[in-house]
Parts: sequence; C-alpha cells; structure tokens
Amino acid sequence: MKFERAAVIGAGAMGSGIAQVLSQAGIEVVLKDVKDEFVERGLKNIKRMYDSRVKKEVLTQEEADRLFANVRGTTSYDELNQPDIVIEAALETIDVKLDIFKTLDQVCPASTILASNTSALSISEIAAATKRPGKVLGMHFFNPAQTMKLVEVIPGVKTDAATIRHAMDLCRDVMKKKPVHVKECPGFLVNRLLFPYMNEALWAVQGGASPQEIDDMMVAYGMPMGPFALLDMTGIDICGHVNTFLYKEYGPRFEPSPLLDKLIAAGSLGQKSGSGFYLHEQGVIPKKGEPLKVNPKLDAIIKESNADGKLRTSSKKLDAFRIILPMFNEALYALQEDVVTPEDVEIGMEFGCGMRGGILSLAKEKGLSWCLDEINTHHKDLGERFRPSWYLKKLVRAGVKDFSQLQAKETITAR
Repeated sequence: MKFERAAVIGAGAMGSGIAQVLSQAGIEVVLKDVKDEFVERGLKNIKRMYDSRVKKEVLTQEEADRLFANVRGTTSYDELNQPDIVIEAALETIDVKLDIFKTLDQVCPASTILASNTSALSISEIAAATKRPGKVLGMHFFNPAQTMKLVEVIPGVKTDAATIRHAMDLCRDVMKKKPVHVKECPGFLVNRLLFPYMNEALWAVQGGASPQEIDDMMVAYGMPMGPFALLDMTGIDICGHVNTFLYKEYGPRFEPSPLLDKLIAAGSLGQKSGSGFYLHEQGVIPKKGEPLKVNPKLDAIIKESNADGKLRTSSKKLDAFRIILPMFNEALYALQEDVVTPEDVEIGMEFGCGMRGGILSLAKEKGLSWCLDEINTHHKDLGERFRPSWYLKKLVRAGVKDFSQLQAKETITAR
C-alpha cells in the first residue's frame, strides 16, 4: 500500500511530533484539533522541529520549507482530504476516542486505515465503535515521536492481517521507525514491563532506600535514567493512573506502592509542579551527574505510607537485580502469552526505554535458573509482586540457560 495522504487528530506534543515524522517522509498531512489556537500551536511546534534540523545541518532551509509545506491545519473533519491513514493522538480517555473513531468512520473512505496512538486503552473496544474493525489498530509512538524510534503496532481482535502489514511497512520503510507487533493486552509491551520496575523501586524506597541511591544504581545497570527521575519527568499523576490501571487488569503482581497517591494528594506531581521525588526549579536544567535535591516532604509521605504496618522486607541486600527482576519476570509473562517474540522484547526495551542490551540479556548474563532462584526468594519475602511466570519455570526445568537457544524456533513460530 502506498501512503500519500494522512491525517493526525490532536495537535499536542504527540500529534505534532507524529505529523512531523509523516511530513518528513513526504506524506501530505492534515493536522486537526478542536480549536484554531491548538492547531496553530501544533503547526508552530512542527516548524520548530524543522528549524532545529536546519540548525543541526540535517536539512537545508529549502528542504525544511518544502517538507513543512506538506502539513496544513484544520478544525473540521470535512477537510481531512481522503486520507490513506488517520492517526488519532487525542486525550487518553476512552469516551473521547470512541467519539473520534465513530466520526472518522463516517467521514473517511472505506479504504482508510484508522490508528490510535493510545498507550493502554483497548484497541478492540475502539475498533468496535466503527463499521470497519478490520481497518483499525493501535500505533503507539513514544515521546518525543519525532526522535524516538519505537512504535508498538497493536491489532485488535478483528484487525485484518493486511492492515497490520501496511502499518508495519509504514513505520519501518516510510517513517524509518522500529515497529514491534504486540498482541493487545493492558499496557501493551513497554508500559507493561516498565511499570513493575518503577513500582518495585517505589516499594524499595518505602523500605528505606533513597531515590538517588536507586537512580544511580539503575543508571549504572544500563538504564538511561533512574526510575525516580523518570517518574518526575513523566508526571506522578500520570504514572499513578497507569499503575492503578495495570493493577486492576493484572492483579496482585502489580500491587501499587501507595507512594504515588500520597504524592499526588500532597500536590507533588514531578517536574511540572516543581516537586515530586526531587525538587525542580522552574527553568533550571541540572547538570549531568549533579545530585538532585530530594523533596523535603518525602520522608513524611513515606512514613504515612508505612503507617498500616504491612510493609514486607527482603532478606537480601538491596541491589539492581531486585528492581529489574519484576520487569524481566513480566517479559516472561508476555512471552508466555505470545504477546511478543523475544526479539521484539529487546527492540522494545532498547528503543522504547533506552535500555542497553535489553532485558532478556539478563538470562545470558546470569542464566535463567539464577533468575528463577532470585525471583523465588523475593516471592517468599515480598509476596505476589514476584510470583514467577510458569514459562520461566518451564524453561529452567528444560535445562534452558538463556534465550539464544530458543531464537530459531521462536522466529519460525512467530505470528
């Protein structure tokens, strides 16, 4: 399928980033939002992206002007220009998305692919709002969309194989992204794996560790930033919402630390409010390696979180493996459910999280048997957050050391 015309619904940071990527690929893009001021802000954002590429000498001014001319804004669905694909990047609220897709289904040609940039909501439910569920899927870009390489491509229950193939081709061959095919599940791939990791860091802080200690530990392990710096950057309120959502969907192994809700109640939402786990002075960017100032309210919030006396402690000294093993274990659950292939897990962790070497490389470093023994110890001490995947147990019982022994078979049997 040749993509010549596209529309993006939502002109915020994600929508404008997606529109820029499409336009730079030579595709005509209509950027739609509900108000002219939102559209203008989105267009100005795209212009800044092109100006930055000129400044860095990635593009000439002539090239940038020509590519920027591929984008135009509107507040009307009537001006979508018969798109080959529409990518929705509106508010992360199911009712908003259902209304948008009902309208898109009415105004777009039957051949148009309809994609949602949702990070967690049900693609199948969104598709059911249309009369073309076979043409609906998720295309989850990562922020900032104009620079992050990963795109999760998520089919719904009724998505056609051809629609999946066209979306993968668009991402890989046209937009030069790294697409991974993810079976629909709560959190898809990256958020599903990332949040158990961040949640365990929260529990460790409740147990007496400092945010800076854990952040330094995880950067040394291979993460681009520590979990608390990431929580503050993303927004405590947003992360609290996702944590609660995943807990409701998956149950006890996603039991959320109460710290996020306590911080939200205290008005400490991260960088955007000036404080989260750390203090953030408006307009001041800390120098690399410079220690951050811990929020002075944090000790009292931790004490309040532990007031029920239910905090469980580990028999092992805190190390990076305790924080990373919930992510590893959740990757095994995802493989167990055939959500992704091992190769795509590593692509997701590298290009979605910036994790050096991926997460499954832990098995190559330590062996699956060691991973299971550690998880079992933490399961005994800390409870259901560490319940091991039966797939992990099966591999250990089969004498499999790491995933390199399975790569050929997994590739052959992949969807």
